[in-house]
Amino acid sequence: MSETSSGAARCRVCAAALAPGGDRCPQCGADQRAEACPHCGGVAGVSAHPELRFRCDVCGGPRVPVADARVKRSGREVPLLQKARAAASARSVWRAAGIAASALFGFELLLFAVLLLILSASVGLFTAGLLTMAPVAVFALWAFRRAKSRGQDVAPALDAAWVSVASDVARQTERPLTAGGLASTLRIGESQAEELLALLEVNDVVRGAVSPAGEFGYAPKLRVGAAPAGETEAAAHALAEEEAFAAGQAAEPLAQRTAHVDPTKR
Repeated sequence: MSETSSGAARCRVCAAALAPGGDRCPQCGADQRAEACPHCGGVAGVSAHPELRFRCDVCGGPRVPVADARVKRSGREVPLLQKARAAASARSVWRAAGIAASALFGFELLLFAVLLLILSASVGLFTAGLLTMAPVAVFALWAFRRAKSRGQDVAPALDAAWVSVASDVARQTERPLTAGGLASTLRIGESQAEELLALLEVNDVVRGAVSPAGEFGYAPKLRVGAAPAGETEAAAHALAEEEAFAAGQAAEPLAQRTAHVDPTKR
């Protein structure tokens, strides 16, 4: 996002005028809150996606957007996002292979029917048809099963990545974090933010707290900030262990207690 001499915000891509507070260009649709993509490294915005939740506008890889520039990411979500992208890509490859094998099987079946009409039925013809078509049919079924199996790996990896980023946000908040505040930072709905906060509390990252104004929220159990010289190494080690525990706990059981983020419910 750029500023003109008059102070009006302009799109960083096409330089069109932006509405006050707008985060997407009305002319080209570019997201104005751009960050470096962990997949392609390009500084680009994100778009909502029905499965990946948010994906990079450049390479299409899954992303977890953070609207607050003050939040420093730990980077622990990167391998999880890469795992989700690899699973989605592998699913597409196996699905394409299954479709191609199915098409080949259909062609072989049609050719076999034509040969039956021309040459009439015989043991040799049936044997040749079976030896030709059976392997193709088996491969098509196997490819579709592989595609389904790889597709089931996408959601748990994304869930763990979102939990990791939510942990970064929670640990760096200066006041009790509410569902509304987390939803605004991660650009999701409040119901999804409440699920994330519940998972963080289960993983012992945050605890319930009441602000001086009487508002209930969640406070981090380990805050990121300046530490005395003698405690820096110990605090960093404790932070790394806690984040690894949270991400590890989220990766497996999230199929039952998932914090699935649906961008359409914002």
